[in-house]
Amino acid sequence: MFLKALLPLHNYMKEEFIYFDHASTSPLSLEVLKIINSSNLNYWGNVSATYKFGIECSIELESIRNNIALILNSNSEDIIFTSGSSESISIVFNKLSDNFKPENIVISEVEHQATIISSNILKKRGWKIIEWEVDNKGIVNLDKLENYLNPKTKLISIIWGQSEIGSLQPIQLIGKKCKENNILFHVDATQIISNGIFKWKELNCDLLSLSAHKFGGPKGIGILLTNEKSRSILRNSDIALTHEYSIRQGTQSLPLICGMHQALKNISGLITFSNYDTVFKNNKIIFLKDYLLNLLKDNKYVEITGSIENRLPNHLSFILLNKNFLPIKAYKIINFMSDNNISISSGSSCSSSNKNPSKVLTKLRLDNNKLFSNIRLSFGEQNSIDQIDKFHTLLLQSIEKF
Repeated sequence: MFLKALLPLHNYMKEEFIYFDHASTSPLSLEVLKIINSSNLNYWGNVSATYKFGIECSIELESIRNNIALILNSNSEDIIFTSGSSESISIVFNKLSDNFKPENIVISEVEHQATIISSNILKKRGWKIIEWEVDNKGIVNLDKLENYLNPKTKLISIIWGQSEIGSLQPIQLIGKKCKENNILFHVDATQIISNGIFKWKELNCDLLSLSAHKFGGPKGIGILLTNEKSRSILRNSDIALTHEYSIRQGTQSLPLICGMHQALKNISGLITFSNYDTVFKNNKIIFLKDYLLNLLKDNKYVEITGSIENRLPNHLSFILLNKNFLPIKAYKIINFMSDNNISISSGSSCSSSNKNPSKVLTKLRLDNNKLFSNIRLSFGEQNSIDQIDKFHTLLLQSIEKF
């Protein structure tokens, strides 16, 4: 997926532009764009229409659904097309509230904004929202798990790979315990699938959320993966709602779905598990991340945030100190890098404009003067060693400059 292959006249597509923010969004390849455009030309009809052209579009939609199911090792009916992870999460929480009397929902202390917002809505409806404590690396304390495995807990929802600090949660172990106790388990896998394909039928969860634009697909489309148990809870009893197995309203965007399918086909490597830890196949992106980590690990002015061992393979985050060992505000480094045509971030784009300290960093029990200083880099296929070397040179300058 090469940025400059798409829009060569755009300023940011120049040779010197370096993009290190794939956790925020990823560029479309020409291949994905061509598929979207072709579908817009040939399958622009309403898939619910009962005349010949509508039926042709519906057949194409179900063909794509089946193909995605083959990629993800799922059944076709497991796949619910949504606008992305945020909507998928909202559907899960709202449908749970519609089908059960208010009891307990467990989320981690380091969830994405979408989960926090959905949780707060249910809290106003009388649900008890329990935040599962994490350690200073952002990983849930498994000693607490048994406390939540009781009949009052109706849902546990956990982010698999944390977008700000990269830490991975032991979702297979949590899911196994949820299954044994008949607790619905949802996984926010938004940051995961760009790093490899998982097998849905082998995951210990009932629901899983994805956004296409995180793995080279278009914005505005995603997937909520379900199973028979969870679909029975999510299904709308209103007989007028026939879209997406009566779970999600709205006319399906076939061109976006086709683009997402192509993006999934472009992902290489299989995600596996070892003693419940997530394992990714070695690739170029892991090499790039490790290369930068090796440059930084012995630098006394760099403090890595999140886990080093259990981490998203395309992700590195840290706090940079100046020569007086005081944390440098993230916006200063971001602006300095941007002036030098390098795009980095401080964390989740959904909350980056918030003037309050990062909730995730707060839960890591960092000193207050470091809560605005987290830097995040997330890599893609078009990145290179030369680009990382340029970034590293500028980073060393930042220590002196700020």
